[in-house]
Amino acid sequence: MKYLRPFLKRAKTTLSIAAVSVASLAAAAASIEAHDGWVQMYAPVVAQGEVAYAELLFGNHSNEHRSYRIAGQWNPDASRVYVTTPDGRKADVTASRFYTGEPATDTEPAVNNGFIASFSSSAPGAYIVTVEGDSVFRHGDQATRTLRSAKAFVAVADVPLAARVRDLRGFSRQVTPDRAEFVPEFNPAAVVPGDRLAVRLLLKGKPLAGTQVSVIRRSTSESAVYTTDANGLVTFTAGPADYYLVRAKPQTQERIEGQYDATNYEATMTFVVQNSRSSVAAASACGDPCAPDVYVDGRRVDTGGAVLIRGGTTYAGADWMRVRLGVQVEDRGEVALRAKAEAAGATVEFLPAVGDVRPAVLIYTRKG
Repeated sequence: MKYLRPFLKRAKTTLSIAAVSVASLAAAAASIEAHDGWVQMYAPVVAQGEVAYAELLFGNHSNEHRSYRIAGQWNPDASRVYVTTPDGRKADVTASRFYTGEPATDTEPAVNNGFIASFSSSAPGAYIVTVEGDSVFRHGDQATRTLRSAKAFVAVADVPLAARVRDLRGFSRQVTPDRAEFVPEFNPAAVVPGDRLAVRLLLKGKPLAGTQVSVIRRSTSESAVYTTDANGLVTFTAGPADYYLVRAKPQTQERIEGQYDATNYEATMTFVVQNSRSSVAAASACGDPCAPDVYVDGRRVDTGGAVLIRGGTTYAGADWMRVRLGVQVEDRGEVALRAKAEAAGATVEFLPAVGDVRPAVLIYTRKG
């Protein structure tokens, strides 16, 4: 994953926050365990090579845990930050995390709580940011373990517009299979008001039925509550342009003698609703057939005309597939690129034309 670069300028700040007094952290422990944690991107689409910033927030305990109120902070000693790249690999970017508030002292609690993490990538595609927490809270003789999965999403593209990234599919990966997790069955980087959205709640990779899911609007804290169906799905209509938080907190009796007596799973995800996907119409950057820009493992390559879009389908020369992608193709001549590449385990994404920019085909072979 040479194309992924976490930004490390503020790493020393994180170390100083972790050194706050044990007494201050212990006093806040009960309150923190009752809160939820989430992560949200500053922007849902960024340009290749630019920095994507993720805001790590904690709170949401008012209105029966259905608000955007900030209270408390992620425990830096019990949480990690990851980025899942378009080829499905997971990178730890915790070292980029820095604190944005005033740290706690022996006499005063922390204020303006929050952390920010960041990364930069030159490779276009769908990126998933997760914050994962694992902590045990003790109250008297009882101990409860909480496993947190907080997700946010960002698209990286040569043209940072929702219209350019609207066809990306890679956001629907499961990336935290040891806990509860939301998986969007839509593109969270290209949502506009009125879109019908579906989100699946999983627990250790299996659909979780009959569980309440809250969807909360940031600017107003207006919320709606849904219940997952037999397939773990909830569906709803996107509201006005804003940030939205989706949350669920299933509880289980999973226990380990001498360590904890029950387990709470906390799943959150955020997405942004934008006013429109774009006001830039596609010009005659490509005809039919069209030779798209092609990226292999994050790098733009010259196909020599071996890849063409014809009638809405992308075709590639069988020899080019064998030599450039290492895909064993028995056919001769042209083959359907997506079908052959995905059958061989590669990931294929498509960026439609916008303005004078031709369409692009993104291929990740998992060898990069």
